Amino acid sequence: MTRGEERKKADILVVDDEPDVARIIALNLQFEGFDVRIAHNGREALEEVSRRPPDCILLDIMMPVMDGWDVLKALKSDRATSDIPVVVVTARHSDVDRIRGYSGGAVEYITKPFDPETLKDYVARVLEPRHSKVEEEIRRDRIKGLQVSTLYRITETLISTLEIDDILGFITGELLKLFDLDLCCIGLFEGENGSLRIASACSAPGLEGEGPAKLDLEPRRLEELVREERGDAASPRRVEPGDLLTEGEAGLLDKLEALFLLPLKVKGRITGAFLLGRSEDLLFSEEEAELLAAIGNQAAMAIENARLYDDLRYDEEVQRQLLQKVITAQEDERRRVAVELHDGVIQNLVSALYRLRLCAVRMGEADPEAASALQEAERIMDGSISEMRRIVAGLRPSVLDDLGLEVALEKHVAQLQEKAGCHIILETAQGGLPPLTLEAETALYRIAQEAVNNVLKHSRCNQAKVSLRVEGDTIVLEITDDGVGFDASGAQRRFTAGFGLVGMRERAESLGGSLEIRSGRGKGTSVVTRLPLRGIAGEV
Repeated sequence: MTRGEERKKADILVVDDEPDVARIIALNLQFEGFDVRIAHNGREALEEVSRRPPDCILLDIMMPVMDGWDVLKALKSDRATSDIPVVVVTARHSDVDRIRGYSGGAVEYITKPFDPETLKDYVARVLEPRHSKVEEEIRRDRIKGLQVSTLYRITETLISTLEIDDILGFITGELLKLFDLDLCCIGLFEGENGSLRIASACSAPGLEGEGPAKLDLEPRRLEELVREERGDAASPRRVEPGDLLTEGEAGLLDKLEALFLLPLKVKGRITGAFLLGRSEDLLFSEEEAELLAAIGNQAAMAIENARLYDDLRYDEEVQRQLLQKVITAQEDERRRVAVELHDGVIQNLVSALYRLRLCAVRMGEADPEAASALQEAERIMDGSISEMRRIVAGLRPSVLDDLGLEVALEKHVAQLQEKAGCHIILETAQGGLPPLTLEAETALYRIAQEAVNNVLKHSRCNQAKVSLRVEGDTIVLEITDDGVGFDASGAQRRFTAGFGLVGMRERAESLGGSLEIRSGRGKGTSVVTRLPLRGIAGEV
């Protein structure tokens, strides 16, 4: 009996508005023995399902007449079709798109261009007998992993700069792209009792004719809506575009079908709001709303830190103190998130993995198909645990808190050495370093981490050296390489352009120290950080 006959001619519905793509998918599946039907838009797909429910649906998202999201919603809201497995096959590849697919009920999510063999394997897998509890746990795990990954990426960018314009521009552009919006505005209050102003606005390319400069928005009306929000509001609230229109004017808001408001809060105090709009109707899934609220919290904190920094940047001593507070707050937040992930999400995943293994042991070989499904679930869960641990290690290396700076650097260099294209040497002070404050150890570790990463990315060297020593009443951290080097004087003139070098210098200066770069084309590079022991010496 052939493999296709074993599947008893499973009926597959391919939904794609591109005839060539649909035909290629159909030919590959027919070659495997499947019966295949094709629909070229959402309405045709629902008509085919109504005529004869298929065993599996391969669903494109971007289609005319009725897109894939609406088709997925219609299928899963109808009891007669809710159990039909749906595999999303689309060119949309962002993490938020994947979250939307899985939260909408898709069992798999494949991005174009795809490997035909992989597609056939996915179809064969979803046609096997399904175990709802295991399947739901896997789906939830995937969604949670995507949420954490997206939030981690955004948070890393937000904490990499204290320039408020960069933060606002990044947030509006990122939200526009992530949630497929046509408008994203950020309104901020000027002080605790001040009025609200539009600090940043970004519109989709299709609406550039209107653009942020012609935003027909009445700030006072937006301020009233924001002030009406409860202090504990944690999800986007739908508002009517007409409530915010400037009288007698027409512009971008007239083109929006859906508009949402999300307050930005810092320590329970509303500091501003996101205003999110789309020209077509928009509904946030529970998982999307959770992610948006989490991004809002991180954005509010980043904006608040940037505004504090901006207010005090011209006072050198106060600026130094502020930088230390901001950096400490960032490290505290990293530590808090790392602890929450380790003690919460990772422990739950480990517990779930043990339960899966227990189920597998108790089941034995009684049900080979169920045993295979459990093995697949174990593999996915194990991979998720490893990824979570990698994220936690990136947020805050526990060895720095547990064993101190020198051991943390040894372990970091050893990890980099495994995949580096050059030899890395670590030299530490004979007899060890004097006790340092946690802030000083963290600053030196982050500077070394950033400098070595720059070496590996850009220097093309054969050897690099990290030296940590005491010179009189000064701690010296020096990272050198024998690579291609660069124009150091030019880099000094561009010191305000990005995080990297400026971030290292700010960390050093926040502790009363300095950072110097020596380099030349073909002469390698040396990054030297000096911190005065006075003020950073810890208790014995």
